[in-house]
Amino acid sequence: MLTPALEKQRQQLFAQTVTGMTSKLATVTDSASMFTALRWGMEELDQAYATTPAKIRATVACRAGCGHCCSVPVEVQAHEVFFAAEYIQTHFTPTDLAAVITRAAAHRTRALNLTHKERTRLQQPCALLQDDRCSIYAGRPEACRAHHTNNAAACAAHAADSTTPIEKNYIPALRARLFAVMLGLDESLEAAGWDDRAYDFGSALHEALTNSLCLVRWLQHRPAFPDSCLAP
Repeated sequence: MLTPALEKQRQQLFAQTVTGMTSKLATVTDSASMFTALRWGMEELDQAYATTPAKIRATVACRAGCGHCCSVPVEVQAHEVFFAAEYIQTHFTPTDLAAVITRAAAHRTRALNLTHKERTRLQQPCALLQDDRCSIYAGRPEACRAHHTNNAAACAAHAADSTTPIEKNYIPALRARLFAVMLGLDESLEAAGWDDRAYDFGSALHEALTNSLCLVRWLQHRPAFPDSCLAP
């Protein structure tokens, strides 16, 4: 249960995000202007973390190199996939891009037809995890930006055994702020008619990196990816 003050902050962040993102989306005419809007949204999410009171941020156990949360299923919307794909295509060498596509293809094959529980038990590392670090940190999805706990050992235990509870190690005051922004971004895009289906990140990323028509369909306000990329 959040305190009245934190609940008010959560509501304000949500409203501010909806207002800002709706305004940005109103100016979208092509892929370039859409990515400008998406960058604004991701920066708002990062800012929500940065402006969280220091005493709350001090409880965050997440550090570069732990990577325990990078082997769980990640459900995303299409805009997050394209944001990540655009980062990869503009920052990776051709060799590194080819390697990511190969790993994403392997992920897609393994994950196909599995339930969420089966995917969780699989503990398959993200195709973008390199040396226990996110190789697209600035382009990572919303859920990855908003996931924090107060106990790295608990994360390691959960990674080793997915039945080990992790929820009690979330940080409610921080989680509420970040989820308010996430929800504001997603609802703004949905209200403007953009694809709101839930996709498996690795599978949809493979499709985005190998099929340029996905972006074309998405910009036409059509479903971006085939049903085989949907989250279970």
